[in-house]
Amino acid sequence: MKKIAYIALLAILIASCKKSNTDEELKAITKADTTVAAPKKEEELKTEVKADTINTTSKKDEDCKDIEVEMGAGRECIIKNTDLEQAYQNIIKDKEVEETEYYLATIPSQNKSVTVNKKGLISIDYQITPNKVFISMFYEGGNTEVTLEKIKNTIKKSIYHYAD
Repeated sequence: MKKIAYIALLAILIASCKKSNTDEELKAITKADTTVAAPKKEEELKTEVKADTINTTSKKDEDCKDIEVEMGAGRECIIKNTDLEQAYQNIIKDKEVEETEYYLATIPSQNKSVTVNKKGLISIDYQITPNKVFISMFYEGGNTEVTLEKIKNTIKKSIYHYAD
């Protein structure tokens, strides 16, 4: 039974990764077509270039690798030029894990547990230490662990999905 749950979780994870990559490619293609087709004022072009530079820079500053763990999968990233709060907000904004809509708006200042009981998510636990945030999401069929750790001027972001 555990093997079936693991395989199902892994299949969902792979499918969602492929879907999000396809969506990102479509957005990039659509944006490129729009930019070429519509002439813009000089001010708009400056704003657009600045926004694209910011997005490109943030992706370049993130170095990720996939990690295999027993009964699960994970991803570790080293993010340069950011802080814990910004990395946390990016997880929510980019929906890097399921059910980020149940995350607290900001990182709590002390340990906290939030009971959810929706969409199979039982609760979210926050463990706060200096320079480290550990978030455990407990589901009916497993758990997800998110760790943000400040190391000098970088953030190490780890996301692990475990089947029960």
